[in-house]
Formats: sequence, C-alpha cells, structure tokens
Amino acid sequence: MRITSRQNLVLRDLTEGDLRPLYDRLLEIDMAKPGAELSRDVVSCPGADTCNLSVTQSRGLASAIGEALEEAGLAEVGGVRVNISGCTNSCGQHHISDIGFLGIERRAHGKAAPGYQMLLGGYLGNEQVEFGTKAVKLPAKNAPQAVVRVVAQFAGERDAGETFAHWLERAGGAKEVGKTLSELDVFPDPIIDPDFYVDYGETGPYVKEIGESECAT
Repeated sequence: MRITSRQNLVLRDLTEGDLRPLYDRLLEIDMAKPGAELSRDVVSCPGADTCNLSVTQSRGLASAIGEALEEAGLAEVGGVRVNISGCTNSCGQHHISDIGFLGIERRAHGKAAPGYQMLLGGYLGNEQVEFGTKAVKLPAKNAPQAVVRVVAQFAGERDAGETFAHWLERAGGAKEVGKTLSELDVFPDPIIDPDFYVDYGETGPYVKEIGESECAT
C-alpha cells in the first residue's frame, strides 16, 4: 500500500480476482466511495480543528466544495485538482494545484470573518513547477460557489485532452477568471446573514487564534 500526495491509497499487486472481495471489505468500512482523482477529490490540510497555526477550518471547506460540486453535477469532472491550506505554511499544497485556497482572516462591517485567497493555475510536472497565481479573495462561505463556476467553465470550454493550465491561459489567465468571480467577494451585514462570520464546523463567531505547533520555530 502506498499513500499518495492526493491523500489517496494505492493498493499494489492485486489480481482481477482480488477486486470484488476488496471492494466488499471497503464497503463494510465506508471506504468504497468513488471519485478519486476527480474534481470532488479535494485535498486539505488538517486546518484549525487540530493545527494551532491554521486560521481557517480548511477541512470544512473541502467538504463544502465536494457537496457543491455534487449538487451542480460537476463532481466527476477530471483534470482539475483543488487543494486547500488553512494558513500560509502551504501544508495543503494549494500553491501547486489547479485551484488553490489559502486561509486568511478577513474583516467586514467591523468584524473578523473567515476568508480565502483563491489561486489558479499551479501544477507540478516532471521537469517544471508553476505556482498558482492570485485570482480573487473570497469569504469562506462563497468559496464553494467560486469552485463550481471555475470547474463549470473549464468543463464547458476545454478542448479534448486539454489541461487546466492550457485552458486557463486561453481564458486569459487567473486574473481574468478572477474578475468573473469578483461579485462573490462580498460580506453581507452580520445582522442579516451572521453565517458568513462563522467558520465551517464552528458554532460561534470567527476568531483568529494562532499558537505554537509542530510547524512553529
């Protein structure tokens, strides 16, 4: 067994006769869900649940993105990777993903709120690496809709076999695509919609708390 950088497992040396028993065993422990290496297969760091350096609940966003893609009928789009880091340390490898998110603190209407910097176009090749380019800043609660829009545009416009990076270049680059998402960078009045000021999985108002962790020096 091997663990991949996409947080998946690769089981080696299987025969065709092994597949059905393996599937049945995985089904028993709720690990037979489809979607590996497709758009719904979102990678995230542990986030503020367990990391003292993270400023956002990145795993909660990962789940929300997967659900949004399912609802939009885009969960099985191939050729696009989404990665999320809850802080600047890049443990979620957001900087080398097609669609990357970096957790940041935002302020609106005099209140702190969870937010993300969205990057587009990062990738790691055999002989080349390209860091993603900043596209737009977003409230955490609008990030899933931004992913749905980008994946939908990619799926609708790409040529056969075209990579996300090549499509993004044809679409004008990260900044141009980001402009189409700028309307999502809006925080409503906290009295009207307080949910924007509460991070995923939390019950109270967002508070940026940073402490020492395994990454601290």
